[in-house]
Amino acid sequence: MSSRNVAVQRTVYDALKKEKRAGESFTALFLRLLNQRGSLDEVRGAWGSSGLSEDLRRLAQTRRGGGSR
Repeated sequence: MSSRNVAVQRTVYDALKKEKRAGESFTALFLRLLNQRGSLDEVRGAWGSSGLSEDLRRLAQTRRGGGSR
């Protein structure tokens, strides 16, 4: 089995460590979390009436410094 080092911020490490179950390795934790991911179909509508595409457009604008329009 090969391994890789991954650098994460301390806050991320602390959050992952809290999520880790007793006796669970970080590898097992990552696999468990990855298997829990839902599909977009499962979360459709969670963003309210404006829809996902509108919310993503606003988020992209905000990150570019454009604010909301």
